Amino acid sequence: MMKKNVLLIFICVGLIVPNSLFAQNAAPKDSFISLFNGKDLTGWIPVGTPGSFTVKEDAIYTTGAHPYPSWLRTEKEYENFVLQFSYKTGPWYEGGILLHAPEDGSGARIGFKIHLRHDQHALGVRSPGAIYDVAVPDTFANFPAGQWNQCEVVCDWPVLRVKINGVLIHNIDMSKNEILKYRMRRGYIGIQNICNSGAYYKDIRIRSLPDKEQWTDIFASGIDGLELTGNSEWIMQGKTLTARGNNAMAYTKKEYSGAFEMQVWVKNMVNGNGGIVFRDNDKKNRVEIQCFNVEGSTNPTGSIYGIAPAIHVVSRDMEWYLIQIFSHGKSVTVFVNGEKVTETDKLMAPLGGKIGFQQHTPNGYIQYRGARIKEL
Repeated sequence: MMKKNVLLIFICVGLIVPNSLFAQNAAPKDSFISLFNGKDLTGWIPVGTPGSFTVKEDAIYTTGAHPYPSWLRTEKEYENFVLQFSYKTGPWYEGGILLHAPEDGSGARIGFKIHLRHDQHALGVRSPGAIYDVAVPDTFANFPAGQWNQCEVVCDWPVLRVKINGVLIHNIDMSKNEILKYRMRRGYIGIQNICNSGAYYKDIRIRSLPDKEQWTDIFASGIDGLELTGNSEWIMQGKTLTARGNNAMAYTKKEYSGAFEMQVWVKNMVNGNGGIVFRDNDKKNRVEIQCFNVEGSTNPTGSIYGIAPAIHVVSRDMEWYLIQIFSHGKSVTVFVNGEKVTETDKLMAPLGGKIGFQQHTPNGYIQYRGARIKEL
């Protein structure tokens, strides 16, 4: 009887082994890659205010140097991954970890951010542990300021799971979330500096998971892949297309007729004017997304020209900004720098045609970078 009881105890103990241990067994330590060597910022690129980040107490330390914001990003971009790190805040801290952050623009709105604070104060989608301006954490699990916290992020589209100190605070299907389903699905991992009181980050490691997105690079063939019209000089350097001169268009040689998402980075000269054209079939019912960063204009950046004006301007001249176009039948939705600015469901046939890039400023210039398209 005693032997049976001992055996029963061992079986019960086996049944209540912590989930964290199972996670460790499923993801051996040597399958992770360390992102921080504990000594210096090798492998990281500072963006913004000099002196915002240093190494202190064997951890990356956010100094609170201003003006804010600034951030520290990885050298490499990631799509799907398991990220683990430890963090400790000062007496007053707000900042966090940026995921899928782009090189330009707001990492918290084009990608997304896990918002970290020193307290457990309920602040809705800006609470500690929140997906910033997107999702409230299911519970608070962070320790008080001055104590180390452990965080794990599983990002494997469409799954997003976040644990703090072993407690699950987010379990989100991003494909069904009305905000996250439009966010970038690949980008840099970053640490923010936005407050006087610093924070420490260490034990940062990542395990990459298989990529799932499939994009077509519109600029893959360079100038040879485009049909040039009008009176501008077109130059392709890497994945950046620059037009200088007067009114002109550069069209893709291929036509696109199905539902798609298109992404392109744009930079205007001061008061520059241009646009992205699609469904261009001999200019019959073609659709133009305006690029004109002037508040108060009829069709500012992001407007579906002559059909649905953008509700406000979220981009600036002489800075790269992201335009996302979601086209499906008679419907089009446009995001600029991660914010929805306009949409319509009243487009007319034909529903297919070429994609074009416009330069519309007399004796001016405009640039387009990294144009790509994905079937939906």
